[in-house]
Amino acid sequence: MNRSARFSALPARVLALLILLVPSIGCSHIFGDKRTTYNYKPDYGVDSPQFRRSLEVLGTEMVPENKAVLLENGAEFFPNMLDAIRTAHLSVNMELFIFNKGKIAAQFAEVLAAKAREGVEVRVLLDDWGSHPKELEDVMTQAGVKLKWYKPVRIYSIYKVGNRTHRKILTVDGNIGFTGGVGVDDRWMGNASNPNEWRETMVRVEGPVVAQLQSIFTEDWVHTTGEVLHGEKQFPTTPAAGELLAQAISASRSDASSMAKLLYYMAIQAARKSIWIENAYFVPDSQIRRGLVHAVERGVDVRIIVPGPHIDIPMVRMASRFHYGELLDGGVKMFEYQPTMMHNKVMVVDGIWTTIGSINFVNRSMKKNAEANVAIYDTGFAQIVEKSIQADLEKSQQFTKRMWKRRGVLARLGEAFFWLFSENY
Repeated sequence: MNRSARFSALPARVLALLILLVPSIGCSHIFGDKRTTYNYKPDYGVDSPQFRRSLEVLGTEMVPENKAVLLENGAEFFPNMLDAIRTAHLSVNMELFIFNKGKIAAQFAEVLAAKAREGVEVRVLLDDWGSHPKELEDVMTQAGVKLKWYKPVRIYSIYKVGNRTHRKILTVDGNIGFTGGVGVDDRWMGNASNPNEWRETMVRVEGPVVAQLQSIFTEDWVHTTGEVLHGEKQFPTTPAAGELLAQAISASRSDASSMAKLLYYMAIQAARKSIWIENAYFVPDSQIRRGLVHAVERGVDVRIIVPGPHIDIPMVRMASRFHYGELLDGGVKMFEYQPTMMHNKVMVVDGIWTTIGSINFVNRSMKKNAEANVAIYDTGFAQIVEKSIQADLEKSQQFTKRMWKRRGVLARLGEAFFWLFSENY
């Protein structure tokens, strides 16, 4: 039975949506407790070996001998991902928040089905809230793809509706990995050349860090199915692929501390030269905002690119602007990307440390979702990413303090209202 048939219970969806929109004030018994404030004031910079060693508090080792390739927009990363799947001999693992019926989803379904028919172990884990493949589910499962649903939305478990996987992971034969902000959806097709084609960044990695991405996928797969992935098909001996230090970071709802926030906050606190951020949903908490302002006080060049007029969730943009004044007063440079929806989750610090993945600067990423990023410690790769960000800056409008002060009354009221709901974004 495909998902469209088994999920005909519309009342469950409606009730779930209402729960998602309820402010989390007074709902801590639903979402649980998690440490999200930290005391970290390093006397060393991001370029220090001490910073590299400190990153291991995030739960994974920063491993050597990796290769990384920056992939921009669907015109580049979709063919790369599909070609990687076509080369699979042993296993393909994919975990996504969004996999929606359309042209690109049909291509993925066909390629995944073809590999399953060849005898390759193909596993696909889709979020039950975010994905709607419709009949493409049958295309895959009838060919032997093991397709499972993360946290199915049901009336009896409606209080868990906010527990989603937002990870975007693809691994092939345990040797090739991808992560970033992608969804398998036609909105990500093309080269961000018009408002119908989203701006997105992915990273392809090879080397020991792929095993860490495999482990993150395995965490949710075991939770969902009980099947323990093991052996050479999943975890083969990984040869050296390059010279980069890299680390995959897992953030889960059940973590005692927010690994997602720690990833960003530690880099902000250790920054000594520059912090360049592109993030689709930017509603940072007060500690992150103070950290960015204090970085400017240390002489750090802080630049942040967020979506401009084209954004799929306008309420997030309004909530984001509510605290622009504090950041602008502190010397943080704010930019809004103009051509289309900018969905990147990219950060480069001091021209040496880069992270790309699924983590947004919002409460849902910091506390509630399952997320995954890859951090790469290398000046050469950081320069490539900085060049990409610079190109996006040229397509962005700087949002000044004068513009912020000239906002109308309705805009201010809207910002304040939607900021009240920011615990749910």
